[in-house]
Amino acid sequence: MKYLLAVILSLATFTAHAEDATGYIHVKQVDGVWWFINADGEMFVSIGVNHIEPHLWLAPYNKAATLKKYGGDMVGPDGHFNTSGEAAKKWIDAQVKTTHELGFNTFGKHTHPAIDPKLYQDQVYYIASLDTAPLAGWQERRGRGPRPDVFSADFENHVEARVKELAELHKDQRNLIGYLYTDVPSWVMGRAEQMERNDTTMIYPWINAILPLGKSSPGKQRWLQHLKTRYPNAEAAARVWGMPVSPTYGISWKELARQMDWSHSTDAEAAKKDMLTFMPILAEQWYGLHERLIRKHDPNHLILGDKNMVMWHYDFMLPAVIKHVDVVCVQAYGPWEKDRKLCDMIYEATGKPIFNGDGCFGLAGPNQQEWGVKGFRTGAKTLEDVATMYEEMLRGMMSTPSYIGWHHCGYMEQWDEAERGDAPRNENGFLDPFENHRMQWTEVLKDINPKAAELHATDVN
Repeated sequence: MKYLLAVILSLATFTAHAEDATGYIHVKQVDGVWWFINADGEMFVSIGVNHIEPHLWLAPYNKAATLKKYGGDMVGPDGHFNTSGEAAKKWIDAQVKTTHELGFNTFGKHTHPAIDPKLYQDQVYYIASLDTAPLAGWQERRGRGPRPDVFSADFENHVEARVKELAELHKDQRNLIGYLYTDVPSWVMGRAEQMERNDTTMIYPWINAILPLGKSSPGKQRWLQHLKTRYPNAEAAARVWGMPVSPTYGISWKELARQMDWSHSTDAEAAKKDMLTFMPILAEQWYGLHERLIRKHDPNHLILGDKNMVMWHYDFMLPAVIKHVDVVCVQAYGPWEKDRKLCDMIYEATGKPIFNGDGCFGLAGPNQQEWGVKGFRTGAKTLEDVATMYEEMLRGMMSTPSYIGWHHCGYMEQWDEAERGDAPRNENGFLDPFENHRMQWTEVLKDINPKAAELHATDVN
């Protein structure tokens, strides 16, 4: 096992220049180039896989084959995935071996939480996911919520309990890259949803969740405090927001705090400015709270913040990211020429190293016609196209001094009959559902992935 670990973690690792060995993974800029530095002081880039998830192996079309290969106790008496059995260990060991063979070195964001991390944390670099609030659009569409009052003591207690739980599992681990929060949080309502609602004013979902809160809620009070800096009195604010103002008594800030419906502003531009200038306050509270509590319970590992879509790094959130995040995680699906421009802008604004925590190229196969496949928008027509796009993307990333990794969105190909995961579309995959390699693709992976760190060291200089 120790030999296997050494081999795996040597992938995408550049050892010509050893840095300080701290016992934990950190980041450092060396000769103008950003790197992850592992516990032993070796520079590396994180080339990872996402979606190591049991339901992809236990679908109607491959469950029998999976249990035959790894053992019946991969499923417990209740019919659900069993992380404690011998089969689960055998299964994870096989996936680590496969990632090694294909030149990957990291288990990324979507390694399913049902899997005991002890099964893999000594064998491969990995990410720990906090998931302290349902902020993603896909979560809201599934009825998850509500968004929390991030200014409340209740939410702080919730975050601390979650951070403490994860820190107890990971704080001493040499292979933990860092803590990631939410998967693609929706900071601003999408254009399609704005059109569907015929509303271009109330487009900040988090503010929309705070405004109906009771007058004593910390979030509502923070909102009123914000308005007090923008208006001379409560009546001026009320008129902008279309609140009823008594001709005899006017309106007080206390009465304004009782108002729950803020959707009828009479001055849309002023209302938009109120919300836009409140968003940095929200972002600061979100990122600042998480950083403080993580540092309290685990001062040694990296803070990765949220996995935000590459085009969703808004100006209002960047100051908080700069203050409270060590490495910027984006979700980007290429092409690289477009993504690079956006990432260059993020780097120019933050000065933080960047990695793509989720992205891929794909095309729907014959068993993916109902739900399609992730990465389909890139226009690939064949698996050879997918492989070519993968190599071009990786080379482009590794030629960029600020870019220190890519976690591929998909590992095992998912078919229409499988249980859905974080999205209705099928997962992408260079393995078919029976763990056979898609050779047109995996041969390219075997060739280019192990070169990633060397490319990063040479192409950028």
